[in-house]
Amino acid sequence: MDAKLSTMNRRELTMNDYSEGMKPEDASPVLRKLTEDVALAWHDSQTPPQERFYEDFALLIRRPKDGWAIGLRVDFTTESWSIAEVLALPAGQVQTLPNVDSDEVRSYVETAVDRARGRRRVAEEQLAKLATNTAFIEQRFETWRDKTAPRTNVEYAALAAKYAEQIRLGNSRATATLAALVEMSPSVMAQRIKEARRRFLLTPGEQGRASGALTPLAVLYTDPQFPGMRRLRAAGMTQRGIADKYGIEERLVWAALMGEGYSDDEGFMRQEREPALTAEDVMRNLRRKR
Repeated sequence: MDAKLSTMNRRELTMNDYSEGMKPEDASPVLRKLTEDVALAWHDSQTPPQERFYEDFALLIRRPKDGWAIGLRVDFTTESWSIAEVLALPAGQVQTLPNVDSDEVRSYVETAVDRARGRRRVAEEQLAKLATNTAFIEQRFETWRDKTAPRTNVEYAALAAKYAEQIRLGNSRATATLAALVEMSPSVMAQRIKEARRRFLLTPGEQGRASGALTPLAVLYTDPQFPGMRRLRAAGMTQRGIADKYGIEERLVWAALMGEGYSDDEGFMRQEREPALTAEDVMRNLRRKR
C-alpha cells in the first residue's frame, strides 16, 4: 500500500458538502477524526465517503471493501493535484493491510478535486456579490444592537456574512468579536450563529473550531434587491421555479419559506396573504420527510 500511495503522492496530473479558515498544515487532526468516524461505521455497508473541501486542499475519506478506512489530504491548484497525507485505519477486525488499487483511487481523487474546484469557483463568485452589498450587510448587522427588534432571514444572513468574513480572516474568536461589535454576550451570539445554521444560511461547523461558510441562500438574502421567498410565492412561483431562477437547491427554498415565518420572540407567524401550497409542493415535501 505505502509504495503505491507514495507513487501517487509524487505524481501531479494536469487537469482539463467548500469551507474556509483552515491551513493545510492544521488539517491532520480533522483528517484523523473523519477517518475514525468512517472506520467506526464499519458495520454499515452503505457508509458514504466523507469529503471536506477547503480553499486549496481537500480531505477525502473512503472505506474500501477489504475493511480499511483510507483518509487522504489532497492539495490542489487549478491545474494539478497531489496526495500530501495518507491515513489508514482498520474498520472492524482485519488481519492484513489493504490492497489499494491506485488507478481506482486516482480516478476518485480526480473527480473529488473537480468538485472542490467547482466549490471554490462558487465561493469566489459569492465574495464578488457580497462586495457589492457591503453597505446593506453592515446596515442589517447593526440592527442586532436592538435586542427587541424582530429577526428575519435578512438579519440572520447579514450576521452569517459577518461571521464568515471573520472565518476567512482566520479569527478563531469570531463569535466573541461579533458579540462585542453589537454589544451582545458571546453566549447569546453563539445561539444566534446556531440559528443561522439552522436556517441554512451558514454551512455546518466543525467541532472545536470556529468554522463555516456562507450558503447560496444567505447570499440571496444579503442582496437588497431580493424580494424574499414568500413574496415570490405570492406572485405565483412554485418552489421549483424559484430554485431554478436563483440557482439554488429546492430544499433551500422550503427552508427559507419556513424561516421567513419565524422571529425570535413570536415563533411561527402565518401571514394572511400566505399562498397555499400547490399539490406539487405538498407531494415533494412529503417525499423529502420519508
